[in-house]
Amino acid sequence: MRRAIGLLLLAAWGVFALPAGAGAAEPKLLVAVLDKISWCDLLDEKAEVETLRGLMERGAVAGMSVRTARGLSREGGYLTTGAGMRASSSWTRPGEGSLEGYALQADEAVGGTPAHRLFQAYTGWPPGDNRIVHLGIGELLNQNRPSTYPIRLGLLGGTLRRAGVRVACVGNADTPRALHREIVTLAMDEQGLVASGYVGAGLVRPDPSAPWQSATNTPRLMAELERAAASAEVVFLELGATARAAEYADVMPPLAAGAARRRALAEADRLLAQALARLGEGWAVLVLTPSLRPAEPGERRVELAPIIFAAPGSPPGLLTSASTRRPGIVANTDVAATILHHFGVPVPTDTVGRPMSVEPVEADAVGRLRGDLIRLAEAEAARRYLFRWTPSVGAALLWAAALLLALRERAPRWSATLVRGLLLVLLGTPAAMLLVALGPLPLPWMLAAIVAGGGAIALLGSALTSGRSGHALPAVSVLGLLCYDLLRGQNMLQWSPFSHSPAAGARYYGLGNEFGGVLLGATLIAASALMSRRSRAPWGERPVAALMLAGVAVVVGLPHFGANLGMGLSCAVGFGALALYLWRPRPGWHDLLVVVLVAGAVAGAAVAADVIGQGAEASHIGRWAAALRADGWPALAQVAARKLALNWLLMRASLWRNLALAALAVMVVSLLARPAAAEEALKEREWLGPALIACLAGAAAAAVLNDSGVVAASLALLYGGGALAYLGLQQPPRGA
Repeated sequence: MRRAIGLLLLAAWGVFALPAGAGAAEPKLLVAVLDKISWCDLLDEKAEVETLRGLMERGAVAGMSVRTARGLSREGGYLTTGAGMRASSSWTRPGEGSLEGYALQADEAVGGTPAHRLFQAYTGWPPGDNRIVHLGIGELLNQNRPSTYPIRLGLLGGTLRRAGVRVACVGNADTPRALHREIVTLAMDEQGLVASGYVGAGLVRPDPSAPWQSATNTPRLMAELERAAASAEVVFLELGATARAAEYADVMPPLAAGAARRRALAEADRLLAQALARLGEGWAVLVLTPSLRPAEPGERRVELAPIIFAAPGSPPGLLTSASTRRPGIVANTDVAATILHHFGVPVPTDTVGRPMSVEPVEADAVGRLRGDLIRLAEAEAARRYLFRWTPSVGAALLWAAALLLALRERAPRWSATLVRGLLLVLLGTPAAMLLVALGPLPLPWMLAAIVAGGGAIALLGSALTSGRSGHALPAVSVLGLLCYDLLRGQNMLQWSPFSHSPAAGARYYGLGNEFGGVLLGATLIAASALMSRRSRAPWGERPVAALMLAGVAVVVGLPHFGANLGMGLSCAVGFGALALYLWRPRPGWHDLLVVVLVAGAVAGAAVAADVIGQGAEASHIGRWAAALRADGWPALAQVAARKLALNWLLMRASLWRNLALAALAVMVVSLLARPAAAEEALKEREWLGPALIACLAGAAAAAVLNDSGVVAASLALLYGGGALAYLGLQQPPRGA
């Protein structure tokens, strides 16, 4: 009896003496890299990807924006993923390939010198007992240092190392042309070092049947994988075949290149199957594509790369993150934060990425993603047309209007009538660009619907006002649609071809600068058209107008709705300038200063509410505020420098600049030439003049406060200049 009691006590002591969490299995993660493919390749029914299909069915999937500091460049994708910030690697080394892939085993020789000695000679850092060194780390640091925001290369690997999470790197995509060890930039720390793994030349064997004359040495790869998995919690595995096929696609006819890519994808799928079998149970799997292959001739696809996550106990569904707030869309900057979060490691503030999560879906997640990608591809194709046509056509019409206003009575009646009608159609197209997002449409039908919708709004507006105030309906329509959509979930904004571009990574949710500028200008013109004459305006109308303007500005700026602080401030400046005229016939500069201060205070309150109320789910503005609190005023200076640099670039090279100049030309000509119709319009519509002044103030604020401020400013001025041109070109009845 005593012996039994003693054994029970000993067992109880053993249980309670275990350290916390010792009974639970430590998380393990395989990050498998399948580079230079697209979702079109994986979703092809003929593709031999049984292993990947199994992961997609039981895991979570998404399209990943792979934008780097070089925009949609195919270089820097690995570097950006490992840094959690947009980085670039555009340099190449003769005979050695991209700088991003210039990594070696510490004992590999370069020109007879061991790589670890070269590393120390290049950097001055001792490599220690690390097995892998990145010989290009110094040049990569120099290349990314001039950025207007701080980039910490190797953030992921360095943060994991300091947290005690062991990392290994296995595999390469080497070809006879060059070294391709880009995967090392995912696993390396800030000094370009990886503790364990193997990326050396022994992983490649000759293969005369392949266009690139080489193939993966599968037995060696599996042996190195097993060795790495025995001691590491995170293993980065380069599958290699698809990257080699993409590198040699330029020397093959399109059909042969496509066939080679399909064979390479099947080979990579088989390698992944063997890797998962060697690892056994308990490993989570993250499959990602750091950079996309070039599109084939005639291929229409959205530039979002495949990403798949499958883990024990994790439900199937669509991946999302606080960066995108859209199921099925994530960013490459989210990968580092996701891996750190998986291991319970705090995410550093100097990464813009956010941990991904799985949103379960009722239907087939892969099927839904397929439909979303097709719809996004059509919207992206339409976007390319609209971003050329809108500023070009708008500038041409406004310059023509300015010329006709300068000619005054000498202008042919038919030309003034034609320009007025086309301007009205142009002002109606933004509302049509929202309405086409109510359901999926192929590209030709989408473009036709936009033109037809703009024409219908123009005809209806002209008919309702007998051609005198046709500009009011386009402004009121787009204002109502935008406010409704912002308050009801932003479905139209997310799918409109004139709004967000997930592939470009510019914005994923909220109000973009395109429709932000439209809303700013349309609100001011709608208010001027709907309000009574200033001399007879009843007292009750003014508070209602002020509340309407304030409400629109709040909806734009609050993260829960518009999530665009820059446009919220721009609207506050523009709307505040108009609101001054509600109570003061001739506001002074000190009144405008009060408006700016109030707008700043309201913006500060909105950001504080976002940071305090949303926490980890705060918007990008909330994250910036947290960085400002942690890093001080340098964070503010970096944001200001980035905005100024981008705006200056766009101001010099963008088509939108021409639209802004043309709208300003209409206002200047109307002021100097004083055409009779314009004078009559300003006299009859007493709120039009204050609205134009407010439009100028809001556009100036938008140009300064937004990353693509010239776009927002131009579209705001389009409504101001377009309304003035429409009214100023109105012809008196014949015989009058």
